[in-house]
Amino acid sequence: MATRFPPSKSAGGEQVDSEQARTTSRSSREASVGYAMGTGIGGGYIAVPAGQERRASEGSMADKNGSRRDTLRLAPAEELGVSLEEYRQLLANAKLVGAMKFMQLGKVGIEPNSVYGAAILMPQVARTAHWHRFFLPHVVSSYFYLLVCMFVHATMLVYVGKELHVMNLFAGQMYLCDFGADLPACTLDDDSERCVGPFGTPVTAPRLYSWSQWASRSFVRDSLAAVLPDQAEKIRTIADPGEYGVESYYCRLLCCFVYVISITQELDNIINMIRLLYNIPSEEQPWFKLGAEEDDETAETMEKWLSQVEVKVAGMPRTWKLVNVFVVLLPKIMLWEMTASTGINFLMETGGIDDIIVNSVALGFLLTLDEIITDAMLSAEVNHLLDECQEYPLYQEGDLHTHSDQETLSKSEELAPGHLQLAWEMIPKVMVFCLGLLFWLVTRYYTLHCDFVDGRWVSKDMHLPNSLSFSLANALFGRFFPVDAAQTPYWSMNA
Repeated sequence: MATRFPPSKSAGGEQVDSEQARTTSRSSREASVGYAMGTGIGGGYIAVPAGQERRASEGSMADKNGSRRDTLRLAPAEELGVSLEEYRQLLANAKLVGAMKFMQLGKVGIEPNSVYGAAILMPQVARTAHWHRFFLPHVVSSYFYLLVCMFVHATMLVYVGKELHVMNLFAGQMYLCDFGADLPACTLDDDSERCVGPFGTPVTAPRLYSWSQWASRSFVRDSLAAVLPDQAEKIRTIADPGEYGVESYYCRLLCCFVYVISITQELDNIINMIRLLYNIPSEEQPWFKLGAEEDDETAETMEKWLSQVEVKVAGMPRTWKLVNVFVVLLPKIMLWEMTASTGINFLMETGGIDDIIVNSVALGFLLTLDEIITDAMLSAEVNHLLDECQEYPLYQEGDLHTHSDQETLSKSEELAPGHLQLAWEMIPKVMVFCLGLLFWLVTRYYTLHCDFVDGRWVSKDMHLPNSLSFSLANALFGRFFPVDAAQTPYWSMNA
């Protein structure tokens, strides 16, 4: 049997003190252990989810703050002649407008999940850490995989260009241009000059073939004529190889437009990198700092250290800006230009509808090459820093000060756009830009590879290359470094 201590013989003072001590001990247990007094029969302590009491207390405080602010809003709401609920809705409208306008101020950051972003981030992290040896391998690997990405990307584009401007010519192919563009009209009436194909015969739907099909049919016809020379004229009359042309002119343009949309995102990354290097201060600033820590030092563990360090974009010396411009930015711009022009040339040289659609999607793979290399080859530490790196704000800290309700409502009226600004903001700028970029790339294809004859674009005279070589200079600056070719054309539209 448990021993029972009687109460003190004093006038109740010590008994009261004992009761207060038990109450204090119970409250302490509730606060530190995460228990609360039960409300059922017998009382006692029951377990509650961690933080539930704190959240309930914070929610109660928020309700009290909201009630207090609503009480203060009764007078201005009455002055405006609206109810409190309508006044709250006006404030919601004003705050939404202000928040969305604040978003337009924007931020700039490094490209996440990309070797281009790693090549900018890791040297600055190492510089901030006073070139600690732990970071040196990550800096070297970031630059190494950046060069790998650039090399693979450029090499694949060179091979695509070689197929278009060297190998196709050895196969006797001419540029597609607009052969077969008027196929629907020519199928009904093939007497027009616009219906003449590259081999001098009308282009109609029953006689239209891809280049590989036409080459096979032509080979069979010529082989039969060579084996049976006495029947050569009859064979050439009966065995019709057809004509070479595009199956759908508008499908080709549509797929080119889809491809332009896909490369616009990469152009946006380039513009963001330019804004980053331009806007951040040209001075040495730390790219990471110590953030929130545990109040109790004994609770510190290495697992928590990473979350206690804030990585963010900051200023970099002007020397590092120049390094990033010449090592990262300019090569990225050149690769984008090569990808855009080579991709459009490749699509414009594709005749079949299904081939055009598949190729327009497949070419986008080149633009994700940096992300694939980052995920597959860069270390987990570098990928973590890329994900955690905070952006650099393009606004002043003074823009973040709080406003009273009256200031918020008046600010909303100030932010309302004027008529000209409203008309400008209604223009779908990205769509207009994509259409302009498409027009420029397609026009360049026509001017480089086609001649405008009788109201349509036909292939220029084709000259056989003198070798199989096709260099990066040929791919980047084909106008200034053309492929070395023979003087006499092997095909001409006028022949």
